[in-house]
Amino acid sequence: MQQAKDLQSSELAGGQLEEKAASKKGRNLKAELLADAERLAAPPAVVSHEQLFADLLEQVQPVNFRELARLDDEKDKLHTSHYVVLVIEQVLQLAQQNSWGLCRRQGFLYAYNGAYWKQIEEPTLRTFLRQVAERQGVPAMKARHHGFSEQLYKQFLELASLPAPAATTRAAVLVNLQNGTFEIGQTQQLRPTDPADFLTHQLPFAYEPGATAPRWQTFLNRVVPNPASQQVLAEYLGYVFIAPARLKLEKVLLLYGTGANGKSVFFEVVTALLGPENVSSYSLKALTSEPAYCRAHLATKLVNYASELHGKLEADAFKQLASGEPVEARLPYGQPFILTDYAKLIFNCNELPTEVEQTHAFFRRFLIIPFNVTIPEAEQDKTLAGGIIREELAGVFNWILAGLGRVLSQQGFTDCEAARQQLELYRLQSDTVRLFLDEFEYTASPEVYEATDGVYRGYRQFCADFGSHPVGRQKFVGRLKAAGIAQTRIKTGMVLHLSRPL
Repeated sequence: MQQAKDLQSSELAGGQLEEKAASKKGRNLKAELLADAERLAAPPAVVSHEQLFADLLEQVQPVNFRELARLDDEKDKLHTSHYVVLVIEQVLQLAQQNSWGLCRRQGFLYAYNGAYWKQIEEPTLRTFLRQVAERQGVPAMKARHHGFSEQLYKQFLELASLPAPAATTRAAVLVNLQNGTFEIGQTQQLRPTDPADFLTHQLPFAYEPGATAPRWQTFLNRVVPNPASQQVLAEYLGYVFIAPARLKLEKVLLLYGTGANGKSVFFEVVTALLGPENVSSYSLKALTSEPAYCRAHLATKLVNYASELHGKLEADAFKQLASGEPVEARLPYGQPFILTDYAKLIFNCNELPTEVEQTHAFFRRFLIIPFNVTIPEAEQDKTLAGGIIREELAGVFNWILAGLGRVLSQQGFTDCEAARQQLELYRLQSDTVRLFLDEFEYTASPEVYEATDGVYRGYRQFCADFGSHPVGRQKFVGRLKAAGIAQTRIKTGMVLHLSRPL
């Protein structure tokens, strides 16, 4: 009797158990009630996203469409609209009963498998909805008709669309792992996953608070011996999980250095740790160019980590992306939409872009960590990345968590002299006009002048000799003016007020 009272007072089912008790009779009543209580109290079943559709389809039963549509009069006809609306309502309800979910958000389709949301392809959903309709009892020829399939899909978009994510100012940072969601706020805790968090990632390992990564640390000590540089690397990887509304540091991370210096190992380990499905690898040129198809995919990734920068970039779009500002994107054949919370940017590069905007606003967005140690061929361990991935991901994650903690407490990255020096060197070397002035020791002179055409020809030849791309004449003169060198007009034409040693 006490057990029955406990079951009836349980709030897990929100009244469902009492209703079921009233409708069930016979010897198995108690067993069925106990089974219901156990099902309702259990955590949601986690299945692969691929298996989710198969499992849902197995549970689909024929339905009485007339009854659901409340068509009591035999003269009332079932119309296509009845089928379309009811099929979608029923399948969304079925997913919810399993603690799973299906939705559209910001132009993407998602499924929740009890652990995290994952993007699904439109053909997959269309096929699934058609199969559901047939199993529910929609006449086969109707269910398979392309027009009906199109109506089902559009009805899904209507009923299952979630609003664009609002800018969150929640204090906690959330990281999804195989054994739960790690929450970093006033305290740190591992808690059950929650679909309301709308996390679209799950790291491919479990959180282990005591895990270490000795091989990883030995690797870092070899290729990036500077302690502050190591701290910045951990901090940026932690920053990947922070929403821009929580903390916006407006930085792109560059790992800079020639070959055989550990950048590839770093790339492989980070990609494995975050999960390949959570990492894109678009070049900076692709991300900053129009149409913004590549940019749209940043909405579903934790980081865009590319092995090279590749080519010229569009400065304004780059500054927006680096800053985490709202940026326009679109999918092929889709409407443009605004990205607000999207992947951070990391690049490995042997060379830095040279055709760039020479402004503080541009350069301040770079966080450049030099990888200057070249590992001799005889000392290179080709199995290093694989070994770290197999044995130390949980430990590497704890290293990242320490970095994340520093970023949150400091509200910024650790001061790193090596990164600052590398940025200043990049600023100088990317400015071909400044290099030209330094090479020929030009200085501003109010009394001495040279013809603008002649100086510009000399600059173009200088760029050709060094394999650099010259800026246009107007931009060249503008850079000289910024350096304090004036241009005036005389009888013979435009001249620049500068001089150089004889």
